[in-house]
Amino acid sequence: MTTVPDLRERRRLATQAEIESAALALFEERGCEGTTVDDIAAAAGVSPRTFFRYFPTKEAAALGGNRAFDLALAARLEQRVESSAAAAGLADVEAAVADVLAELAVEEPGCAERMLRVRCLVMADAALRGALVRMDAEHARRFLERVAAATGSPGVDLRTRVVAETVSAGLRAALDEWASRREAGEDAALVDVYRATCACLREVARG
Repeated sequence: MTTVPDLRERRRLATQAEIESAALALFEERGCEGTTVDDIAAAAGVSPRTFFRYFPTKEAAALGGNRAFDLALAARLEQRVESSAAAAGLADVEAAVADVLAELAVEEPGCAERMLRVRCLVMADAALRGALVRMDAEHARRFLERVAAATGSPGVDLRTRVVAETVSAGLRAALDEWASRREAGEDAALVDVYRATCACLREVARG
């Protein structure tokens, strides 16, 4: 059963979302170098001190992981563990990612739009790409643990790492390809690009 956040938690999440929205908009308008924490705080209507309660850096506010996607994928992988005695394989984890992307496109279209805006920013700025790589590393441990549980591994072993890295690489490639297509004016759906990317990975792996 889904737990409904209490009023205090809803306010906290709303403030966090406001800061993220302000940071992303300012990065798009002024670039990373032209944006300060004070600028983001002012645009979000909070103090710099409040900003730092939520984010350690301005890059984290603009480029942080998408909570809706992360939570939905974690729930999907946990559901896979609870509902099936068979250990998940690479194709199962990829299918879980595709299912979540398809659901979010319908239920929370703003989620995909934010992912697109972030990828476009990162593709245009080498410094931001470096920041995103560092931030992704911070989320990698949790994802490895979820994949280990879904695939039936007793811990984070070599198989877990290969599955997790393959899925992560495929999703990053799909996001970049999707961003490129959308910038070119193509009406591409992220889930379709991701599924095509998974098929391409299979082809490459076969040699």
